[in-house]
Amino acid sequence: MPVERVTPDLSGLGQGFRCSRGEFVTYWRQGRIQREINARISQCWVLRCEDSLAGYVTLIADKLDLDQPILIDEGVQYQTFPAIKIGLLAADKRAKGAGRRLVEWSIEYVASEIAPAIGVRFLTVDALYDEDMTPPYDASGFYQKFGFCFVNAEEVLPPSTPYRTMYLDLKPLIDLFDDSTSGAEDGSTV
Repeated sequence: MPVERVTPDLSGLGQGFRCSRGEFVTYWRQGRIQREINARISQCWVLRCEDSLAGYVTLIADKLDLDQPILIDEGVQYQTFPAIKIGLLAADKRAKGAGRRLVEWSIEYVASEIAPAIGVRFLTVDALYDEDMTPPYDASGFYQKFGFCFVNAEEVLPPSTPYRTMYLDLKPLIDLFDDSTSGAEDGSTV
């Protein structure tokens, strides 16, 4: 299924949307997503099945703050880096694989479209952790499957906030896209 950027004509989607986290349904239905788009603080993309909302993802500007430099081998001494954040990720519980598809799309989109335009290397997410559920809801395991790492690897559970901040270094993928683009520009095939 193709991922589409939210436009005003898609705002009517979501009437039967069912997500295991009710707040994500509410954000969509009450127009929070559209308000953030209109305010230019996030952008949203959807996955739909016919005229039904299968899932959505928002991307926002962010910064990655680390306790110590991680790019010393590359001659970079910074501990703070520009990043793009997966702000909200919601999938209808009946739409198998929708969340995975939206994360894979986000990784590829940031690496191929955003990083070459503005110089960003990291994708971040605040993985929800809800200890009030039985068993506790911990979205970090889902993101680890894509290679995301914890900003604070020694963080104890439950965390002091209702989320655990994670990041993904996109440089290998960015380099792959750069190599394929430069090969196409010099006439070689990719």
